[in-house]
Parts: sequence; structure tokens; C-alpha cells
Amino acid sequence: MASKVGYSPLFDKGTEFSYTAFEQWIKKEIKVRECCVFIKKMDGELEPICHCGNVRSAHSEGIQIHGETEKWDKTTHTTLTECSAYGKINFLDEDTTIQPEYIRVASDYGDRKNIQRMEKLLREFWGCKQPGLLISVIGGNKSFHAPHDVCLHFQHGLLNAAKSTNGWIITSGQDEGVTKLVGDIIGRSILTSKIYTIGVANWGKTWNKEMLLRKNNRFNESITDYTTSIPELGSASLEPNHSHFFLVDDGTTQASGVEIKFRGELEFLITKMYEKDGVPLPMICIMLEGGSQSIEMALNSLRMGQPLVVIKGSGRAADIVCTACEMTSFKEDFIDGEFVVRGVINEEGKRDISDMLEACFSKFTENSMIEKLLKSVVEIASFKKQITVYKIDGSEPLDFAILSSLMKSIGESAARMRQLKLAITWGHEKVAKELIFEKKDYKFRPDELNSLLMFSIINRRVGFIRLLLDYGADLKNFLTAPSLTKLYNILPKNSGAFKLLTRFDRAVSLRDVGELMERIMEGTFHSFLTQEKYNQDMREDDRFDNPYDLMMLYSALIDAPDMAKFFWENSRTPIATSLIVHKIFLFLDKMESQWARVDEEMTEKLETSAREFEKLACGLMTICYHNYDKPDWIQILIVPLKEWGGLNLFDLATIIEAKNFIAHAAYQSYLTDLWMGQLKPTINAGRLFVCLVPPLPIFLPYNKLPMTKKDLARKILRGQEITTRARKRVNEDVEFASATGANDSDDGDSVRSPDLKEKLYYFYTSPVIKFYLNSLTYLAFLLLYGYGLLVDDKSLVISQNGSRLEWQDLYTIVFVLSTVPVEINQIRNGRTKSNLKKVVDHFADTYNLMDFIAVCMFMVAFALKASTPYYCSSSKLAEGDSNDCTIGSSMNLNHFGNYHANRLLSAMCFSFYCFRFVQLFEINDQIGPKVFMLKKMSIDLFFFLFLLMVFTIAYGVSSQALLYPFRETSVGEVIFELMGRSYLNVFGEIDLDGFDEHLKTGHCRAWDSTIFNSEIAKPSECTAKSLLHTEVGRVNYYVAFTLLSLYLLFVNIMLINLLIAIFSNTYENVETQSGIIYKTQRAEMILEFRERPPLPNPVSLLYFLFKTSKFVYRRYIKKINYEKDLQKMISSMPNRHSSMAYRSSLMEAECRAQFIRQNKSDSGDRMISHTMTNESTGTDSSHYLDLSAKINRLEGQLTVATENISKISDLLKQRVQGKTKEETASKKPKPDLKWTARTPKAILAHLKPQSLQQIEQSHSEREPTLATWGSLVTHSQALTTPYPGTDIERFKLEKGQIAWKSNFDYNPPVYDNEEIPQLDPKKPNELRFNHVDSDGVDRISFIGKYTVHEGFPRNPKGRTGLIGKGNLPRWGPNKLAVTIVTRYKEQPGSSDSGEVPGGVINKQGQPVVEVLLLKMEGSPHYMFPQGFLAPSETVKHAHQRVVLDLCYDFCNQTKIAQIPIAASIDPIFSQYKELSSSYMDDPMNTDNSWMEVSAATVHDNQNAMSSDFKLGSGVIQIVWFTVTERPDLHPNMVTLLRKTLTVLKSYSPYTAAEEAESGLSG
Repeated sequence: MASKVGYSPLFDKGTEFSYTAFEQWIKKEIKVRECCVFIKKMDGELEPICHCGNVRSAHSEGIQIHGETEKWDKTTHTTLTECSAYGKINFLDEDTTIQPEYIRVASDYGDRKNIQRMEKLLREFWGCKQPGLLISVIGGNKSFHAPHDVCLHFQHGLLNAAKSTNGWIITSGQDEGVTKLVGDIIGRSILTSKIYTIGVANWGKTWNKEMLLRKNNRFNESITDYTTSIPELGSASLEPNHSHFFLVDDGTTQASGVEIKFRGELEFLITKMYEKDGVPLPMICIMLEGGSQSIEMALNSLRMGQPLVVIKGSGRAADIVCTACEMTSFKEDFIDGEFVVRGVINEEGKRDISDMLEACFSKFTENSMIEKLLKSVVEIASFKKQITVYKIDGSEPLDFAILSSLMKSIGESAARMRQLKLAITWGHEKVAKELIFEKKDYKFRPDELNSLLMFSIINRRVGFIRLLLDYGADLKNFLTAPSLTKLYNILPKNSGAFKLLTRFDRAVSLRDVGELMERIMEGTFHSFLTQEKYNQDMREDDRFDNPYDLMMLYSALIDAPDMAKFFWENSRTPIATSLIVHKIFLFLDKMESQWARVDEEMTEKLETSAREFEKLACGLMTICYHNYDKPDWIQILIVPLKEWGGLNLFDLATIIEAKNFIAHAAYQSYLTDLWMGQLKPTINAGRLFVCLVPPLPIFLPYNKLPMTKKDLARKILRGQEITTRARKRVNEDVEFASATGANDSDDGDSVRSPDLKEKLYYFYTSPVIKFYLNSLTYLAFLLLYGYGLLVDDKSLVISQNGSRLEWQDLYTIVFVLSTVPVEINQIRNGRTKSNLKKVVDHFADTYNLMDFIAVCMFMVAFALKASTPYYCSSSKLAEGDSNDCTIGSSMNLNHFGNYHANRLLSAMCFSFYCFRFVQLFEINDQIGPKVFMLKKMSIDLFFFLFLLMVFTIAYGVSSQALLYPFRETSVGEVIFELMGRSYLNVFGEIDLDGFDEHLKTGHCRAWDSTIFNSEIAKPSECTAKSLLHTEVGRVNYYVAFTLLSLYLLFVNIMLINLLIAIFSNTYENVETQSGIIYKTQRAEMILEFRERPPLPNPVSLLYFLFKTSKFVYRRYIKKINYEKDLQKMISSMPNRHSSMAYRSSLMEAECRAQFIRQNKSDSGDRMISHTMTNESTGTDSSHYLDLSAKINRLEGQLTVATENISKISDLLKQRVQGKTKEETASKKPKPDLKWTARTPKAILAHLKPQSLQQIEQSHSEREPTLATWGSLVTHSQALTTPYPGTDIERFKLEKGQIAWKSNFDYNPPVYDNEEIPQLDPKKPNELRFNHVDSDGVDRISFIGKYTVHEGFPRNPKGRTGLIGKGNLPRWGPNKLAVTIVTRYKEQPGSSDSGEVPGGVINKQGQPVVEVLLLKMEGSPHYMFPQGFLAPSETVKHAHQRVVLDLCYDFCNQTKIAQIPIAASIDPIFSQYKELSSSYMDDPMNTDNSWMEVSAATVHDNQNAMSSDFKLGSGVIQIVWFTVTERPDLHPNMVTLLRKTLTVLKSYSPYTAAEEAESGLSG
């Protein structure tokens, strides 16, 4: 027999195999069981029935027949025979395209040995692909009666679980009960999902099983027809939406449960077949409703160690199992020398379960059957830890319960990793966090975390990426060159990056990625990924300094905006990377259109993502613009970024053409500085215009000039002496120094006023002056050019002395020639690296293209003009009289054509130059948008003309054919006449007289030529009127007139109004964007004139001649490369850009943290608003109400915590006073703040510098703990009188007078303690409140923006009854950092006690912690390390500083001793977690100065902080206190300790009632 080729699996082409080999394998390996002895059991309708359930004729021929008295036995009276049923099923009466594979097997294969044969069937012949999860569904069949809502939840949960994990589903395969539910949902999703659904059915109870036998196949093919008509009682049809069927046969037709054992072994086989790293494939069993067989299968699954999910409320067996689990309690027994915990049910519970079984399974009358079921249920309940009871209440989906059940069954490390990857695939990070990470019973290795991180990134699971990074994963450690290469080689096939990078038959390299980025950025920068070290011999330790930026680009290329936003939160250059990601999305959108994929949804998604990231960049720049001084935010704009080829943010925005960012106030402000050059920006335009003529510019004010690198290099090359001070104060360039404020210094070594020569140079090189001069010379050119066209042409005169040019013609010629080097210079200064791309980009601009066309036309016109050597007046030429032209000046008529061609080209060229002049208006904010509007309308008009042309040609040809049927004129005249006449009709030129004339001329000529038949009578006088009396004339006239009427109706009314509507729409669209359009055009104009030569056309020719001759002289005569030597000298000088880039990144990080806080606050407001909307509309808002209640509870908790922590003032009061209250009445004590505010510069000088990534992370991770640490409406401790350490009484305030909005006669006393260090001036008018000022002092409040009244900051919580700074060192917020350092208490490791060395001590099931406590001079209580924030210091840095300062006396250590201390402390702060940041209600607060506290906890899980402490200033004792008892803490510290213990989920010595009272129990 010829071998046939089969295709498998069901959904894909899969592996081709020989069907003949398949048949041979079936015959050899697979057997079925059939009855071999007929023993009559009863008489049937037609013939007797055997004990096997089949009639006599159903048995094979030659069968033995025994007497009725013999007892039939399955083992002896059945035999194994060749398999007679396999192939594919074609369901005739079902609307399905599925043709599932099937095979009939003997029940004998249901053992561990024989089931192995099914592996080859599944792998090779059925070609099943590896699953991620095996789901076994058990439940009711015939008597299935589950509630409808339960069925719906089950279906959708099951489908989600199978789809998200590429899972296989195993059922009973019958078209009834729970299996029918599975088949229905699989069938509805078959077009979008490819899910293997395997049915293990009972062959004997399968309806129409005879159709599945091979002998009934059509043409002996592999496909078998099958019908699912209504089955007989006791039989069931196969469910048509399954992909595979195992039909288990034991030789009978009525036995139940034949397939149960085979199914269990098959499930075990599949889990072992697809095991990975020795870990079996995860499997879950789901029980919905069910009968006695369901209980048996559930028990088998549990015995195999598989988890079970039971759906409560589905009925019968499922509800009985749920009840049994609720009744189960755990008991510890000592068995075989070890303690074993078992689940047990008491006798009363067993009786209740027995009653339930009798009620559900009343058909079992025998007590033995009920007892058997009871025993099975009790055993099932003993596996309670493996069982998850799922109640459908809408709180969690079924797939969530499935994953939770799998997580509970985690054993060894490999299984944990596989289950976690399953959770990542599912996207349920909450389950993984609660059941794995928060248990802390297993510490992941770095390689395991990296593997999980890779899997999360591939699956785009942002929540898991965040979770892994929170629990120890390090992106910098993860992202090596090989791992990044791996990510780009497993790109999603539907992503744009896949199409762009997989063009070659090789693996993707990082060079390919770098080249793609250069292509996206249009060749404007050189990507560092193209370096050889990232493409050859890559090592695992090749890590990147900017992993978050690289991952952000990767996320954008695979179209994962959510993942890109997450990485943006930790990006080193968030603004620049946002703009580049914006460009990537626009590029992908452009490529989608080029790939001819008309996918509006994808296009909209890409455009939305591009807008979102541009909005991120603009929003972040806005915060920087408002928070920092101008030199600071301009520094952010112009500092070169080494990550992006040395381009700065300003260049990136210009290259990317991010219009909204270009329109930003910061960008435009810097543009204004560029526009004015070194001129003072306060000079008005009129004054500049007047001073265009030298020497007037020397009287204008200029900026001071700094010492630049180029100046220093020139002086060095010339041999001049340079002072050391000048070398240190050198700047990058004049523009950079001016923008960053370096020219505002009074230092004579680094800045100076420009001399007269420099004033003239900077005046005429400023873009604004270039613009004015070029505008004037261009206007002069147009006037002279027009004059030469309009008056008598005497440009070329031949005389005895030769030819000469008039002066105006000389000016126009030189002007046009001077535009050529200007255009070449613009091309050379193009943004891209490729010269060809520079040319293409240059001529992509309409104005540059017009320049090119105009220059070409002018040159041709001039050549034609020069080829006409004789002169004759234009008037004579017009009259055609050449007799007046004498010899020597006579007209040579042979050159007449050249002369007129010159005039034609010159006129058109003049039009182009006039249109070109329009560009100069774009700098105006009123006319500029209108010019853009004209461009857009011209495009609309261009496409509209195509539509108009259709009607014009239709009418013109038809009317001309009717009115003038026999025309002998040329084709050109015909086209011109019909098009011209039709076109003029649009504007009202109807010309009915001409209409009649055409009728007369055309028809009368036809009669004269005897074209008409002689039977048609010719009028006696052929006129238009007489023609109307003839049949031909009348018909043609009225038809043509009707066409004219319809033409005017459609064109004048419909099309013209359509054009008006198009123009109106364009006008509205442009008008709404007029501000952005103007600012974008302004930017283009300023940047263009910035590159223009200092001299305008036509004298710019002199400039280019000078530059060319200078270059030739240096390069070829003196043979030196001056520019190269100059650049080499500049590059050898110290570069300030790196330090400035570092500072810029810090500013960006701080602004990003504020931006994230604002967005979270805004989203919270929107959520609350949405909650209120839901309540008003009556929709289900329980989720939002619960969240709102939690927020309210948290606010209450934080309020109580604020009140407690504010008592820190008592401690500070004691340190300030140092004496009793009676002693302070006679003498004011001097507050000693030495222990809280060490000299910041000294500390910062000795601290180990943190990496930029750590600083960024500290800023981005700082989140407000619900702005309501200051949620107190008013304060109370701040009203304490008298003021601490003084006898000053505060102004008495009533409750309603504390708020600033209340109006009354308020005259409080003023107090400033002169004896404490004065860190701020007496008058704060010059301080920048709500910002970080130039000295690095952070004056931004933790609780939001506060008001400043008459130069003084106002306490955000209201009046205090006292004005001034009081005892506090600064105006506004005085920020205090309180650091709680903890570690786990470990076993001492004593052999006598039997404790395990290094194990964590637990108490009441919770780990015990130790906390680091200090005792200060003069304080009776312990406290945590604390201190005020220093200038230019992040909050995280401050927490680290106070620990070093107070616990190790860090500032007084030698530099050699500082290194190991700092190295040991740095890893601890990787566990840094901020508890709260808020206003502190303190007695030392005043109306203008108040305290704010930032509390944070760090956990020393590496025991890096030993007891070898060195006491800092004011510290008398440092201890590690074991928190099994309550430490002697100051009351305000107790609340922070409680909260820390709650965060760590460790043992707390405080009672639940105290926790609830303090608001920390939750």
C-alpha cells in the first residue's frame, strides 16, 4: 500500500510522518480488548445479549458459545486484539472545522509500564507541542446540575488559564455535563486560541462507536465520519470540540469507570514527559459538581501529589468535599520516628458527610457503597493542604485560584522556579508575592533572579519586573551584552523590531540594534552598541552603565509602552530617553504604513504611545523649569549626553522634531538667548534696527565674556602665559557659559567685558542681526530684480568699447551667485552623518527646493540673455519694426526667440523669489501660523483639483461635441478652449452669446460641407435662432444647456462649498495649534540663521572666499591642520561636561520623583471621583469603596503616628534647654544642635560617592505616604506656650483662627534665636522657596507647595502665634532624617541547646528582630539615628550619613579607615525603605519655620554592622536591642518602631489593642 503523509497536530502543520508507519506501529503496539466467549445474559429484542453487553452478532466470527450457567469473567472471557479504531474524526452533524485524532486502547494500558507507549503516540504521531500546564477537569456528566453563573465563571477561568499558559485540558470526552461546558468554551475560542483538549472516554459507553471502526472508513482513509445524534440511555456521544480522544476499552459496554485508571496514568505520563530540570510539568485538578466517579478521580489526583481546586456552590460531590475540608482539623502524630501533621474529621462530622452522601447519591442503596464514598471523602479531606476551595463571589477569578493552588504545592527550588514562571505567564504577581516572596523561607540566587527577570521581560510582565527588583534582583547585574543580545533574538513576531532586525539569515547582534537606532535617529548620532566589543567575544561581565535606558529602548522597539514607562522611572536621562522613545514609536508607525498593513488600531496605539512619551518629557521639563533657576534648567538642556553620541537635549528635540517639546517655555527661552547671541536680551527690536550701521553697535550692552576652552587653547598655541586660576575656571564655549550663568561671575580671571572689536563681532554674528541684514538685502534684491524686468531692458549693450552690465543687474547676479555657497554650507551643517542624507533632507524643505529651482532658472535665463548680443528697444520689438536699429546696435532677428525665453524664465524666477520671501514672515507670531495655514490649504487644493477636473472634462468635452461637432483646429486649441471655458464657468463666466456663436459656427459649417443628410432641411438663413427651429440644432442646444446647468449646480454649489468646508477644517485645526506651529517655525528660523555667515548676501561671497583662502593657506602652504590641532588641544583640557551631566541627572531625578508623586496624586483624585460617580449611578463600586475605606483608615493611622512622632520636640527641648524649667526663667539656654546637624560639607567630602543609579533610585522611589502625614487640619503641639527655651508667650489663637484664611487682628511676637548657627539670612526675600536653591538647600515641603507672603514662607498647617525662625536654623521646612536600622536575631549556635547556627529565632511564629538604638547626652531615653538634611543631599543620602556620623564618627576618621566603613554600609541601604515623609507638629515650629520628618527603615540582613562602633558627637552608648521586650524609647519613637515591626512582619512586644490604638495593626 502506498504510504500516505499525515499532518499533525490539530492546529498547525506540525511534523510530517508516514501514515503507513503509523498504522504498522498501531498494529504492533496498541491492542484493544474484545469479548471472546459469548455467554447469554438475557434475551434482547432481536437476539440474545452477552454478559459483555453486546448482542450475538456484534461478536467476531468463530466466537465460543458457552452455556448460561457459566459465570462470565472479564479477565478470562475477553482477549487482546489488534486496534481497529484510530485516525481522525469528521463530525458530520456539527458546525466545526476540527478533525480530532482518536485511538481505541485497552484498559490494560492503564498501568505505569504500558502507559509509556502513549508517549510516542503523543510526541511523534500526534506531534503535540510542549504544554505549560496540565489541567484535569472532573465533574458530573448525566446528572450535572450546576448553577448558570458558576458555569460561566468556570468556563472563562478555565479558558484564561489554558490560554495564558499554553495549557492542555483533560476531560472525560463525552458531550454532556462538565465536559460539554469545556467543549463549548473551547469551540467559541477556536479561531483565537489553540488549546489541546484531550478526552479520555469509555469506549463501551460511546454512542455510535461502530462508525469509528476502521472497516467502516471511506476508501480506507484515515478520516472517519461520525454523527452525534441523540444517544441511547447509558451512552454518550463524543464532544466535537476536543483535539484528541483516548477511547478506553475493557471488553464490555455497560461498565462504568473503565477509563479512570488509564486517565490517571496518562496524566502522570504527560507530567513526566514534559518535565524540565527534573521538575515534572505542573498539573492541577479542577472539580465542578460531580458524582461518585469524580470523588474517586479527585482522590487519585491527590494521592499523586497534585493540587485540587474545588468549586464551592457547584453542587453534589464538590460541595461535599468543601464541607469535609471545613470540618477538617490538623493533628500531629508521631509515625515512624517523625511527627506527621494529618487532617482529621471527628465522628459527628463523618455522620454529617454520610447524610450528605446519602442525599446526593440515593441510587446507592447498599451501605457498603456509601461507606466507601465516605472513606474516600475523609481521605480527600486529609489532603486539605493540597486543596483550594474556590467560591465564586467575584473577588478573584478562577485562574487566580488555580495559580494559588499550584504555588501551595511548591517543593524544591526547581519546582519553585517553574511555578514562578507559570505565575509570570499568568500575570498574577500578587499570588507570587504573597505565597513565595513574602514568606522569606527561601533566598533566591542571583542567577535565579536573573532567569525570572528575563522571563518577565520576555512576557512583558511589568508587575513581576517591579516585584523582582524589589526583592533583590539587580538590573545592572542582569543586563549584560549577551543577555541583551538574547532578548533581541527572541523578539515577538508581531513587533516592529522583529521585522526590522530579522532581515538577514543570521542571529541579531547588538551592532544591528545600534544601526537600527542610527536609522531611527536618521543618522544624527553614532550608537555605542556598534562598537566591536559588543559584537565579538562578548563576556558575561560586559555590563552597561545605563541598563534602564537600554531596556526602555528595547520596550519601545517591541511596542511595550507600559514596560517602557516602568524603566523610565529609573532612567538616567529620563527626558532624553522619553524623546527618543517618542521617535521610535513614530518611526514604527511610519514603517507600519510602508509595510501596507492597514491596521488602524495599531496605528492609533503607536501614535498614542508617542504622544504619551512626549508628554512625559514635557511634563518633566516643566517641573525642572519651575523648580530650578534658569542656569540649572538650561544646563539640563545643553549638557552633552554621552549615551546619545554627545548630543544634548536641545539637539535631540530638534532632530526628533518633537513639536510640543520645542514649544516648551524652557526650549523657547533658550532659543531667545541664541537669537540674541551675546547681546543683552532686554534690547528691543527698534534699537537693534537703528544700530545696524557701524559704529553704533559698540554702544549696546553685551554679556560678559568667559574664558572658554577655545580661548585657552589659542593662547597656549600662541605661547601666551595662562594663570592656574584661569585654567581651573575655563568654560566649554561662550554660548555654554552664557547659558549656564558662568558669565555672571565677577572673577576677573574667568570673565571680562568684550572690547570694541569683539562687540562688533558678536553684534554681527548674532542670529537676530543676521536676520535683519539678510531681510534688507533680500528685499533690495527683489526690488532691483523687478525693476530690471519692468523697465526697458538695457542690461547688455554692445558698443565699440565692448559689453557692459548695469549696476542693478550686477547686484542681482552676484546676489543669486552668493546663495549657492550659503546653500552648500547649510547642507554641510546638516544634522545627519551621511552626505547623501544631508542633501535629501535639505531639499525636503520646500523653501530650499524653491531656492534650487530659482537659481537654475536664473542661470538659464542669464545664459539666454548673454547669447543675445544686439540691442533694440522693447517698443520696437513689440511693433516688429527693426528698421530703426542701426548697425552696431541693430536687432538680429535670429536671436528673437532667445530674448523672449529669457524674459519668460526671468518672470517665473522672480515669482519663485517672491514666494521665497514669505519664509521671513514665519518669525512673526501672527503671520507665521497663517503661512503654515496656506501651505496646508495648498495641499488640500491640490487634491481638490483632481475632483474638479473630472467634472470639468466631462462637461467641457460633452458641450463642445454638441455645440461644435466638426472642428478643424489643432488639438492644443481644442483642449485650451474646452478646459478654459469650463474652468471660467466656475467663476461665473457663462458667456451665453458665445454659446450661441458656437452653435451657429459648428452647425452651419456642417451644412455647408454637406455633412448632414439632404433630407434635413437647411434654414434659409443659418443663424443661432433659426437653428433652434431645426431638429438637430434644437436637441443639441438644449442638451448642452442642460449639461451647463448641471455642471454649475455640482461645481459652483457642491464642490465649491466642499472646498470651503475643507479650508474651514484646516483653518480650525491649524488655529488650535497655532502656538506650537509658530514656536516650531521660530525654532527652525533661529537655528537656520545661527548657521548663516555673519555677512548677508551678496557680500557673503567675501566671507566664503576668506574662509576658503584661509583653509588653503594653512593646509597646503603652511602644511598645518590648525583646526585639528586646536580640537586636540581642547580635548586634552579638563572636561566639565561629565560633572555637569552628573548634576543634571540629579536634578532630573528629583523632578521625576515629584512628577511621579503628582501623577499618583492625580490618579488617586480621579479614582475617588470615579467612585463617587459609581455611587451616584448605582453601579457596583464595592471595589472602590473598599479602597477608599483603606485610604481613610491609613490616613487615621498616619495622623496618630504624626501626633506621636511630633513628641520628638520633648527630646530636642531638653537638648536646647539643658536645664530645668525654673533655671530657664532666669537665663536662656543655648540650644545644642550639633548632634543633629553636623557640618555637611565635611561629611559629604568623606562619604563614598554614591553611583548615579543609586541617587536616581532614591529620588524615583521616594513616594509620599499619602500627603496626609500632614492630613491634620491644624496642629496642636506648635501652639505650645511659652516657646521652648524662652519665656516668650505665643499669641493666643482660638480653634477657628489657626487657618490662614481666617481674618482678624493678628499681632504675634517675633523671635529669632541668634545663638544657634544662622544658616539662612535674617530676611528671606532672596531665598527660592518651594525649590531647591542654588546652594543645594531643599526648600520643597514633603506635603506640597506652601505659600510665600511678602517674602516670608507660611506654615502649611496655619498660624502658631509666633513669627520668625525661633530655634530652627532655616526658614521654611527644616527636614529631619530618622533612620531605623534592624536585623534578624539569630540562634547562638550552641551544641547543648541543639539550635542550628545561623538560624533566625522565631517567637509565636514570627521572626525576632534587633534594632539599633543610641543614647545621647542629657537624654534619659534611647533613640534612633537622626539628623537634619544637608544641602545638595538626597533623603536617602541623609539617612546613610546620620548612621555613619553617629555610629562610626565618620568625619573624624582617616580616609583609609573610611573606605571599609563606607563599603560595609553601602549594601545595607539597598534594603532602604521610606516609612513616612511629612510635617512634624512640634513646639519649636513658628509661622515661618517648621520641622518636617523623613522616617526610613533599613534592614541589615547581611549583619554588616557589627558592634565595633565608634561613638559620634554627643553619643554616649550604641546597642543592638532585641525586640522581645519593649525598649526604653522616647514616646515619639515608639510609634516608628511599631510601624517598622509591622512592615517586617516580625514579632512585636506590643499588644494588639496597643497596635490598633496606634493605628498600626493593619
